[in-house]
Amino acid sequence: MNFAAPSHLVRKAFGRARELPDAAAEVVVVCPAETAERPAAFHLPGQIDRVRGYHSMSDPAAELRRITAGEVLHAATHAFRFDDAVLAGGSLYAGGTRYQMTMDRPPRLPRAVRARTEVAALVGTPVSDIFFGHYVLDDAATSLMARDFAPAHEVESRHRAGWPHAHDYRRMTGLTMPALGDTRLGTAWVFEDHGMNADRRRRLQDVRHRLARSLATPASEERHGVFLLRGTSGQALRLLDNEAEIAETLAARGFTIVDPMAATATEIATRLSGAGVVVSVEGSALAHAILAMSGSGALITIQPPYRFNHVLKDFTDALGIRYGFVVAEGGRERFRVDPDDVLRTVDLADV
Repeated sequence: MNFAAPSHLVRKAFGRARELPDAAAEVVVVCPAETAERPAAFHLPGQIDRVRGYHSMSDPAAELRRITAGEVLHAATHAFRFDDAVLAGGSLYAGGTRYQMTMDRPPRLPRAVRARTEVAALVGTPVSDIFFGHYVLDDAATSLMARDFAPAHEVESRHRAGWPHAHDYRRMTGLTMPALGDTRLGTAWVFEDHGMNADRRRRLQDVRHRLARSLATPASEERHGVFLLRGTSGQALRLLDNEAEIAETLAARGFTIVDPMAATATEIATRLSGAGVVVSVEGSALAHAILAMSGSGALITIQPPYRFNHVLKDFTDALGIRYGFVVAEGGRERFRVDPDDVLRTVDLADV
């Protein structure tokens, strides 16, 4: 039996748990922190007045900063080496610290850990463990860095088994990683890779280029529009009650309508390839667009009134894609958006 998990709980109770940088045997600065200018999001007047609530993982100040022009600090990217480590229950234990890599609650009791790997670079975060978008964007970019340190592995997850699109994107980009469950590790590398600094921007572009090269059909030069249906998919119900009306309105404008739940990842990426403007309800499905649309295009999110969230703007800013939004009206799970507001916001994209 391995006692890493309960031992850490004892350390924490007595105030002896260590922070990640202090516990690591080696810390590598992959890319230092840097400042940059953040562009403003485009939107119609009065949209902020419709906001009734924010994503549970964010706050009003953070979201308003994301959509406002100004200076932004991009955090540094770090790699941490640990010797004689244990991966148990989705958390890495070593050097008196615990680094959580899945959304599972850390174990409290001893576990039988029989597998052993001499060296591995581990990729995963609690957020990417449950959100498709972060898995195919964040973890894919981190894996490109991880392989420079050791053989890259993702952390075994019980949440991602039903994500066929995600696994297909890994295959198409050549970024498939074997999964590790409970394992003793002679040497383990983990990464702090959140800031949209120059190195991370380069890796995100690399993921996009890898996907583009894998598609049989080259990107369209027509810079077409795409409306991604959401329906009832996703982690939480965000039902656009008049989605069919919005689809019909945009189709009349020449948009391609794509239902991700009824298409393969290859089909979705092919239809999005080179798109000049993409519209959809805010959510992880828009990662399809960020991976495949034109690098000089515009992404427009339909924001639920009680879940104002612009985390995807961090990615569009990093990639040079313009970002806009329109706020729907209604309840926490069901809402509507005026088709004319959508069309006028598309006109603001000017692509």
